[in-house]
Amino acid sequence: MLPRKSTRIRKEEIVQAALKVVGARGASALTIAAIAEVAGMSEANIYRHFGGKQEILTALADFIGSEVMGKAAAIAAGSRSPLEKLHTIFTSHIALIAELPGIPRFIFSEEVHLGDRELSSFIAMRMGSYVETLTGIIAAGIAEGEIRDSLSPRETALTLLGMIQFTALRWTVGGTSFDIRDEAARLWENFLHLIR
Repeated sequence: MLPRKSTRIRKEEIVQAALKVVGARGASALTIAAIAEVAGMSEANIYRHFGGKQEILTALADFIGSEVMGKAAAIAAGSRSPLEKLHTIFTSHIALIAELPGIPRFIFSEEVHLGDRELSSFIAMRMGSYVETLTGIIAAGIAEGEIRDSLSPRETALTLLGMIQFTALRWTVGGTSFDIRDEAARLWENFLHLIR
């Protein structure tokens, strides 16, 4: 008999299954039955860990916030140069999107934008923290002479984030028909020419 998995591990499996459903079929296809099928467990087991779809949507938002914004904060706190930090944040964000296409499909979905005010407010707050993290790195880059001093740190941070979001949107709308990592590498090189 296999050892029983902890509640934390089961919840992580359910969130990962939900992301796979969203990645393959879109957020509107996210049902308890679809999650159970992908997770390889019963609907009753899903309800043992989450009160319903709304709780799973909140857990998805929390997972994305931790993965993207949490990683950015950890990189920002490191000892690399500001441009190295920005590059690492940019490439790790793109890599996460490439690995989990459910992330942009969830973030750009009506469920987030129109379905739940609390959920959209939570994601907006996490995005605001992300922008502040990027702004701080860019300000440090300007102070250290790595980035042009005529640039506004906040608007440059928004430009970088916009590059990620628009690339993710094009990639998902286009059915992941191009290599998002290659596209991101070219965009990064162009961005460097603009900000140095």
